[in-house]
Amino acid sequence: MKSYSLCLLIPVYNNPQTIARVVREVLAYNVPIIVVDDGSDIAVETLIDGNKNVTVVCHNQNQGKGVALRTGALKAKEMGFSHCLTMDGDGQHFAQDIPKFLELFEDACRENTMIIGVRDFETCNPPKSSVIGRQIGNFWVWVESGVWVSDTQTGFRLYPVEFLSYPSSTVRYEFEIENLVKFLWSGGKVMEVTVKTLYDETRVTHFDKLKDNLHMIFLHAKLVILRLFLLKGILK
Repeated sequence: MKSYSLCLLIPVYNNPQTIARVVREVLAYNVPIIVVDDGSDIAVETLIDGNKNVTVVCHNQNQGKGVALRTGALKAKEMGFSHCLTMDGDGQHFAQDIPKFLELFEDACRENTMIIGVRDFETCNPPKSSVIGRQIGNFWVWVESGVWVSDTQTGFRLYPVEFLSYPSSTVRYEFEIENLVKFLWSGGKVMEVTVKTLYDETRVTHFDKLKDNLHMIFLHAKLVILRLFLLKGILK
């Protein structure tokens, strides 16, 4: 029987007020952690206490969340892990939701499934732009894949390492959309769990509303065209 193993992957860029707390809270669940410091001004290694369960990988300069996730996945593969559970380093996610993913882990492995942490917007008073952005993203992923996913933009999700480490044409926040759609195209399935989300003054996001939304538009346009080619049999 094939064995499966899990690590927790945290990409982080310039979140000095939250990354230490995020790592500390995750350590309580006894899951090995890989932190990818994506060129932060203050080195993450100086902000977190040394622990044998935490591996820090550093980029010399900021390369984007997508690149950081792929770097972390390659490190996880090197260390022998089969799956990565990803969380953001800005404190948006709650470590206490980790057991929800762990409960479904074995089933997800057998079924080639990605577990999506659907953010509970009913209890956290999210910015209107986040609500609208999620609705738009969900619609286009449905058009591109034929599968409805309740939160296509969440960073709290469990991936097979092999798929997460594949080369990608995207490097920033749109990476998670591209990865999800191509995972569904490959025959992968999705499970969903509801997770709590924090939006307050301690959270620092580096999402550029103009640049990153343009990247999203271009990506969705490309994926729609590719989907049409797949349906017509032009691509496989």
